[in-house]
Amino acid sequence: MFRKPKANEAVNGTFGKVYVNGNKLANIKSFEAKLTLEYEEIDIAEDMGKHQKFMGYAGEGTMTLHKVDSYILKLMKDDLKAGKVPDIMIVGSVADPSALGTERIQLDEVTFDELTLLKFELKTIGEEEVPFKFADFTPLDLIS
Repeated sequence: MFRKPKANEAVNGTFGKVYVNGNKLANIKSFEAKLTLEYEEIDIAEDMGKHQKFMGYAGEGTMTLHKVDSYILKLMKDDLKAGKVPDIMIVGSVADPSALGTERIQLDEVTFDELTLLKFELKTIGEEEVPFKFADFTPLDLIS
């Protein structure tokens, strides 16, 4: 049954949170995680259409942090220098009290694509952009 949403039920990103390995990032500015679905084209006899066979997905995203600490670099530096990649789990959520619920997603087998060692610009608030990939996801809470 169709229910017209109320404007106040739209989710406000100000209520978003991100946890990396259980540690809340108080300096989160923005967060995005998405799946790219992978298909192989299948031709079917006597059919002019292009058909798609689902073959898997690739998870990727980006989080942008206000530069107030070196958390990501500290998390990665020792393992990287030893030739390893640490096991990373991210949980992102948004829980606007005016919305119809909370959306919370767990990302597993996260790998960071790059690390910013140092970046600044005069008269500009510092930011750190952290692109990542992930192999698995679990929806923990979904908005109804």
